[in-house]
Amino acid sequence: MTKQNGLMLKVGLLSISITMGTQMAISPVLPDIMNSFPEKTTTQVETLTTVQSITGLIFVLLCPLVASFLGKKRTVVLGLLVAGISGIVPLLSGTLSAMGLDNILVFRVIWLSRLVFGGGMGLVCGLAVSMIGDFFEGDERATLLGIRTSMETLGQVATTALAGVLLAFGWQWPFAVYAIIFVLLALFMVGVPGDKPAARGQSSEKSSEPQSVPVSVLIVCALNFLFMICYVGINVRIPSIVTEGGFGTASQSSLVISALAICGLVCGLLFGKVFEALRGKTPALGAALLSGGCLLGGIATSLPVMFAGALMCGAAYPLFISYIMNLVTEISPKSSVMLCTSIAISSGFLASFFSPYILSWVGRVAGEAAAAPFVPYAVLTAGIAVLCFFLYGRRR
Repeated sequence: MTKQNGLMLKVGLLSISITMGTQMAISPVLPDIMNSFPEKTTTQVETLTTVQSITGLIFVLLCPLVASFLGKKRTVVLGLLVAGISGIVPLLSGTLSAMGLDNILVFRVIWLSRLVFGGGMGLVCGLAVSMIGDFFEGDERATLLGIRTSMETLGQVATTALAGVLLAFGWQWPFAVYAIIFVLLALFMVGVPGDKPAARGQSSEKSSEPQSVPVSVLIVCALNFLFMICYVGINVRIPSIVTEGGFGTASQSSLVISALAICGLVCGLLFGKVFEALRGKTPALGAALLSGGCLLGGIATSLPVMFAGALMCGAAYPLFISYIMNLVTEISPKSSVMLCTSIAISSGFLASFFSPYILSWVGRVAGEAAAAPFVPYAVLTAGIAVLCFFLYGRRR
């Protein structure tokens, strides 16, 4: 592999992670959609940003089966095509209305397009991690997995900002951001070969081996689920904590969220260096940072304290998740790497889906204030940090 080909391979593999960050890009559009569809409740409109999690979870789990028939590269190409086409369908909603289609039917078309979008993203998510493991090993793989997390954050920040700009032209136009998926598809197709390289030493006999999920992988998935419950929870509640606490406005809370995302982006890029220094202690540091961030969020009475908590949470995500995904590729049986990584990614999807419900339940127990759940969350993530230290701290 030439140096240039190696660079293109990395660009191609990392480009698909950018698409994973586009799933929440339309969040700024929701108020305008509510105004355009007054017959729909707030909850019904908000499902446009969550419904893709359902099909995403289903197709992440189906991804190994689909890839066994199509191959990994074709599966990703299919997922990107489905996500790109369905992503821009709502852009045509004005045309559908002009054709005389009932408002309710137009909304159903938009809702179904988001459902299909999730299926496409599920196929992509299922392979974004395992394909890096197919081509790279050791420290290089760990570094790329850290950058992969940053690319996901970059996709979220960039497309959400672009959607906000396009909103000035009408609520349909922000859906045009999904056209970027076709550019990323081109980068993937040019940079990534169709088959895994022979250097990985995988024989044809591997594919006939029975697939299995070791208990060690299930433990990793459980830790990932608990971590993501807390991480998603603090992300969701930052605006309420800031405004209900009376120490900031909604606009200032958006700055706090942006600071969290940017910190995550930077720390993802630095993950390789942190991993080289700390090795198996890396996830313990990530969980400890999230614990500190949740604690500050739970007791914050000023904007600087909230910013500090958000920065800690932002740094925690790439340190913990990148290590976890790298660990899964290491401890999975060679015949089951894709299945195990799909299950690990699914644990994150499940956490995102259940997080609002668990947040509500913990709130009823700990108190009605928006910040009430986060002292218990700080205790939970501190426990995760201790557990990770004893389980993985000696790993090289």
